[in-house]
Amino acid sequence: MRIALDAMGGDKAPAEPVAGAVLAARDLNISVSLVGPYDVVAAELGRHQASHLPIDIVDAPDVIDM
Repeated sequence: MRIALDAMGGDKAPAEPVAGAVLAARDLNISVSLVGPYDVVAAELGRHQASHLPIDIVDAPDVIDM
């Protein structure tokens, strides 16, 4: 199963969505596509030991703010 996740959605984005994606990939064996600005998402993903997990980044450079 692959899930696409808006990495920039929510009050504490991208920290919380990325952390959730890492947990899902690690504990539930789910593949995750994180959608958001590549540089921002990659930097946050780099804070986790996730290089071996089935997580990729779909570059979506535009973000709609509140």
